[in-house]
Amino acid sequence: MSLKQKAFVAGLAMTLATCVLGGAALGAKRITYAQAWRLCKAELDQDKVYSNWVSNDRYLRGGACMQKYGYRF
Repeated sequence: MSLKQKAFVAGLAMTLATCVLGGAALGAKRITYAQAWRLCKAELDQDKVYSNWVSNDRYLRGGACMQKYGYRF
């Protein structure tokens, strides 16, 4: 095996290990839907994103926040 191939295989192995270990760590930190909803609502209230009939900014930002916690809104 050439040096380029060894470097590629080592990089691939590190990437896969990071994905596997990172995925396990994220799975352990998953919060419930109700907790995510509460955190996102508090974040939107803190940023003073108000709901009105003209703009759907709060809806879009709330959905993005829920997706940050792993839930589709």
